[in-house]
Amino acid sequence: MMPLLQTLFAAAVLIWPIAAMAQSTPRFIMACAPCHGFDGLGHDPSVPNLAGQGATYLYNQIMAFRSGARKHPEMNFFSGQMTQQEIDQIVQYYAKLPR
Repeated sequence: MMPLLQTLFAAAVLIWPIAAMAQSTPRFIMACAPCHGFDGLGHDPSVPNLAGQGATYLYNQIMAFRSGARKHPEMNFFSGQMTQQEIDQIVQYYAKLPR
């Protein structure tokens, strides 16, 4: 499963410049959107909606995935690849979306 995640991550990073110019979204939103959506709405009942969640809550959840305190293979992987600036941008992006 991990090689697939790494491939998805690499693809998201490679297409980011084009998508970012078009939508002005943080880089990691390209990695988040397949599950959480650009609109912050999960596309599956098992995927939480992020739109309009509090910034502190979102930040704490990413940090819990990053530290391994909260377990989810994809989230543990992606959160470990983000810089602090990217985490802050993602948190602000999803927190500002309407519920």
